[in-house]
Amino acid sequence: MNQPDPPQVIGQIAAYLHVSPDQITCAPIRHGTLERNNVWRLTALGRSFLLKQHLITQPVGESTFTPFQIETAVLLRLHQAGCRVPELYWWSDPARCLLMEWCGDTTLDDLTQETPVDELRQIVRNTVRAFCQLEEGFARSADTLKPYIYPLDYSVGLRETLQALLDQGRKTLDYLGSMRGEPISSDEGARLDEIWSRLADRLHRPTPALGTLDYNARNIVVDGNIPTFIDFATIGWDWGERRLVQSLNSLGANRTSGNFVSLLNQEIVREYAGQVASVRENCLETDIAARVDSHQLLFYLLIVHRLLQLTAQPEAAESQSTLRAWGDPHMRFRRALTLLTDSHLSEEPDTAQIQEIIATFRDASKQNDDS
Repeated sequence: MNQPDPPQVIGQIAAYLHVSPDQITCAPIRHGTLERNNVWRLTALGRSFLLKQHLITQPVGESTFTPFQIETAVLLRLHQAGCRVPELYWWSDPARCLLMEWCGDTTLDDLTQETPVDELRQIVRNTVRAFCQLEEGFARSADTLKPYIYPLDYSVGLRETLQALLDQGRKTLDYLGSMRGEPISSDEGARLDEIWSRLADRLHRPTPALGTLDYNARNIVVDGNIPTFIDFATIGWDWGERRLVQSLNSLGANRTSGNFVSLLNQEIVREYAGQVASVRENCLETDIAARVDSHQLLFYLLIVHRLLQLTAQPEAAESQSTLRAWGDPHMRFRRALTLLTDSHLSEEPDTAQIQEIIATFRDASKQNDDS
């Protein structure tokens, strides 16, 4: 049975809660069709808690601390700073267990898959506000949390990673052009290169922010209209706009009929840009909104690339894993294309031009299929 190990953990928690062990139940938490083997809903006398056991026992890479030690320190500091993270009640170093506040029965990812987007406006606004407060909390706590930052030369490594993603996104545009039945022309390629160069410069330019390195809609728990951010076992530097895009796009993995859903629109992006511009020095709202728009474009270009990989090499282990999580790749591809062409999140002309070009490629491909 999926339960914490060693069993003595339940006895220790019972002593902390002043109950007997037989008054405690532990139910594994599910992510879609998957059952997590290290996270439980612990219930005692009608009250729910989140119990998490870290399975990694050693520091990762060149880090000095284990994921358990990092998450413990980060949660304590961020909660003290007033951020929307779970309150930490009890922890065990030998068992690597954390007993936390229960913050809701669903995640933003699941809620987005189950609810029309128009009905989620308030929770999305609240999530954006909590997201900005979290970034401010990390900024104020940077000195305290410095020892727990994942060790990396971020001035080089982060930008190299982004450039590799940008290069892949540009190659994916060439593939989308070839859907018409012929490769893009040299003039089309030159035009795309010019636009893409400006977009890349826009994404490289800002200063990264300290925060979690595990950001997605599954790591936002929802209780009514109150969001709570979870999972802080790795922290480091990345761009806030990139975190926002991945936090407010639902992948719907490991769900029957799951698909990509974006919670971002111009109104939400303007709200985010206004909040960020009020605390970041020398940042214009229009520039912030343009970066969100560009990160969203890149995000779905990379998803298209991943879909192309798994259809080209369906027997590969990574492809098999993605197929199990995402289901029908053709349905997913059509949805990703729609989000690529229809997500107008800013007034940035470069992103709009690329979206128009992709729409032209798509429409020409449909004509070829019909003829």
